[in-house]
Amino acid sequence: MNPTLIDPKMLGFWARCIRDAQHLSQEALAANASVDIRTVQRFEAGKTVNLTSRRALAKALGYDKPDVFDDPKFIEEVLKFFDGLKTMQQKNLDDQHPDHIRVKAQALASGAEVIRFADVVNAMSCDIHDGLSERAKEVAASFCDYVQELMDLDDFPASGRLGIAKELDDLLQGLREKDAHAYFATRDRKFRGPDWGDKPSWELTVGFLAIVPADQKLSELYVPRKSKFG
Repeated sequence: MNPTLIDPKMLGFWARCIRDAQHLSQEALAANASVDIRTVQRFEAGKTVNLTSRRALAKALGYDKPDVFDDPKFIEEVLKFFDGLKTMQQKNLDDQHPDHIRVKAQALASGAEVIRFADVVNAMSCDIHDGLSERAKEVAASFCDYVQELMDLDDFPASGRLGIAKELDDLLQGLREKDAHAYFATRDRKFRGPDWGDKPSWELTVGFLAIVPADQKLSELYVPRKSKFG
């Protein structure tokens, strides 16, 4: 690991954890460091504070080195802590989804991207987040239905693709206006029937759509480990 200057928001969260562990209020920390409470609030929020205040806060939190927040060894320890915390959180999530696996997810930003998604998948599932507004759910359902219908089209001319891309752009914009975003993931699968003998496996790409609140940023989706098709 090659430590670099630690992210201010991460450092602020770390400082808040240390303060909480010492049962100090923001007011108490400010008094111990001889700084204004707003300085503590800015620091814990990841905002910029001057060097003198950083050093005073480091001392008030129990560190001997005034410039500890910029020390490579300190930064390495903090990054290791957060890496371990992230790994533990991910394991807890995996344990909650024993019948699912994680696959890489990407945001759908344009109608052209949706068309490419529909071109490559052979089957699709769509998950609409319960936390969306009713109007957002309606737009999301229309979007998923449109993509499903698009998958059933064998081929269409370039002029038709442009029109479809525009309609999909409008649906995506409608989702954004309702504080929702669309994400997709794909998974290549092989299927075999119990009596297929020497016949080759049926290869297909399964697509997954997830419509979630705009404040949720997804990098992965949990998808079923096994898929059944009639």
